[in-house]
This record gives sequence, structure tokens and C-alpha cells, in this order.
Amino acid sequence: MDYLDKYKFSCDNPEEFGIDIKKYKKQNVLDESHISDLLSHSIRITKDILPKVSKSINRVFEKLEIENQFNFFVTADSFQANAACSLISLSSKPDIILTSKLIELLSAKELEFVIGHEVAHYVYQHAMYPNYQNEENRNLKLNILNLSRAAEISCDRIGFLACGDLEVSLRAILKLASGLDDKHLNFKFSAYLDQLRELETLGKSQSQLWSTHPSFLIRMQALIWFSMTREYHQFFDTKKKGSYNISEIDKKIEGSIKKIIGNEVDVSNKEIFDKALLWGSLNLYLSDKKFSKAEQEIFIKKFGKEKATKAISLLKISNRDMLEKKVETSFTDASNLLKTDKNLLISELKKIGEDMEGNKIKKLETLGRLLSFLGHDKPVS
Repeated sequence: MDYLDKYKFSCDNPEEFGIDIKKYKKQNVLDESHISDLLSHSIRITKDILPKVSKSINRVFEKLEIENQFNFFVTADSFQANAACSLISLSSKPDIILTSKLIELLSAKELEFVIGHEVAHYVYQHAMYPNYQNEENRNLKLNILNLSRAAEISCDRIGFLACGDLEVSLRAILKLASGLDDKHLNFKFSAYLDQLRELETLGKSQSQLWSTHPSFLIRMQALIWFSMTREYHQFFDTKKKGSYNISEIDKKIEGSIKKIIGNEVDVSNKEIFDKALLWGSLNLYLSDKKFSKAEQEIFIKKFGKEKATKAISLLKISNRDMLEKKVETSFTDASNLLKTDKNLLISELKKIGEDMEGNKIKKLETLGRLLSFLGHDKPVS
């Protein structure tokens, strides 16, 4: 299954969002009662009970060239066309649950897209990703939602590869978004992309900012772009070269998502970054209990007269405990920064430490403590 990694959307990476998934593993695994509930209230899909659906499942695994280690169930739901992949434990077989509405709504080939999509959630270990609703930190919530949306783009690609047809994949996405079947929908895809352009023109959407899934319009556009990549043509051996590398397409998709969700996450990350850098720098300067005139001038030049003067004035009327509290709060927030921002913050703090006067040992100790907040455990020298 490792060969599927090259089709993964580059933003589908917890580290990029400052998220350590190791601490969420137990949180996201279901208990043993889950399988009992499925066996009690759902039908296990087999070739004897649901032969057509079973054939679609088999074709997916043949196309993806991976072993079927999954349990498949259909559950009664006449309202929602939906599918889900879940785990009881890390060593158990994953369960993929399809609703009855989904099976009635989609053709056999469209169903293959959905099955491939759900298989990809397991292959890419998305069950280990945190649930934003369990978090209190707003910035972390937004980063988790960004990660969740990226995961859906990855899975759509594998669904597309599983069914082997772009138009079928786009039809499946449209049907799931609208709940309508072939009798009602006109599959003129250019019209839907016009709707996407209109949405991008309007800009920031709060509903998309707090959604676990990208807009169905973005998902359609993302698949159309993916069909133009060299990686796609290599998978199907079409003899065509493709117009783009997958990395180029990933940047286009990331830009398209940002047009709709706005720059709120970027603004929030910048505020957190700036606060951590300011209070971290001040903590470094005061590590030897001195703050020379030359150091104060450098501090003011770096952060601007207004911010620097406010911070220094606050120190004069407060005590060391206040500074420690400011550092702890700002660096706890900074621990949830994007990987690139976190690395830049580490680099900035190291540079400040190198250029400082005074007791080097004290400054290195302080620097090491600051960097440990950011998950940087290597010795500082």
C-alpha cells in the first residue's frame, strides 16, 4: 500500500500543522461494542447477500492492487447517502459502512469511487487524526480542520484511481453533494466550475472555515487538475506525459481552498508567532538578569518602538513571574503553529541567542527551555 503515498495531497500531513498524532491514537480507536452494534443493526456485505456491491468492492482492490482486509457493512438510512471507515483497534480489520441511500443513489462505478475513497482513509491512517471538537485552543481547531480537508482531497484521488474514470468520480461527488440522481442532474461540469469561480470571488466563507470537508466544487476542481498530472497518467499507463507534476497541482489546490476559507488561519498564526518571538526574546535578554542599553536598542529595532516599549514598561511594573507566565502562554500557543512557522521561530530565537551579550551559559539554558516548548529537544550549543 506504500506506493499510494505518492498520490497523497502534500497538505495532508499532521506535522505541517504542528499536530502530533501519537497522543491521539487511543482517543480515536473505537471500543469492542462497535462491532457488536454493526452485527446487530447492519448487514455484512458478501457476494451471497449483496452480489453487485460485492463485485464493486472486489474491483476496487484489484484496481488498487491491495489486499482486502476490510469488513463491509450496509446500514439502513433512507435520508443520507454516506460512507465511513472506522477502527476498533490498530491491529483489527477496519470497517467500512455504506448507507442504503448511498447504494440506491450511485451506479456501480460511482460506488467504486466512494469505496476507494474510504479505503484511502485507512491506508493514510486518517483515523489517527484528532477531532477538532475535542480541542479548546482555537488555532489548533482551525489547523485540525485544515488537515481534515486535506485528507479528503487525498482520498478523492484514490477513489478516482479505484474507479478509473474522471467523469464517474465527478458524478459521484455531485450526487453526494446534492442527494439527486441521474434523472434530475445535468452533468455539465463547466457550469459547476463557474459556480466555484463565483464562490472564490465572494471570498471568505465561515461555513467552509469550520467544515471538515472542502466544498464539493473544490473537490471536483482538484480531481480535474489531478487528471492532468504525470503521476495520474503513469498509474493508468496512458502513454501521455501529463501537463503538471503533482506538487504543482497541490499548490493550486491549496490556493483555491485559501480563497474560500480566507486568511484567518494565517493571521492567527502570525499573531501567535509574533507574541512568542517577542516574549521569548525578552526572556533570553533577561536570562542573566541584565538588559543592557545596546540590547534594548536591538529589541526596539526588531519589534518596533510601540510593542517593545509596552513590553519593557510592563516588566518595570511587574515581576519575573509575569514574564514567565507570558512566555508559557505564548509558547504553549506556538506549539500548535504550522511546521514552517515553528521552524522559523526556532531559527529566529537561535539567532537572537547567538547575537546576545552576557552570560552565554544562562542564555543557552533559557534558549533550550524555550525550544522544548516547540518540540525541539536537541541540545543547544
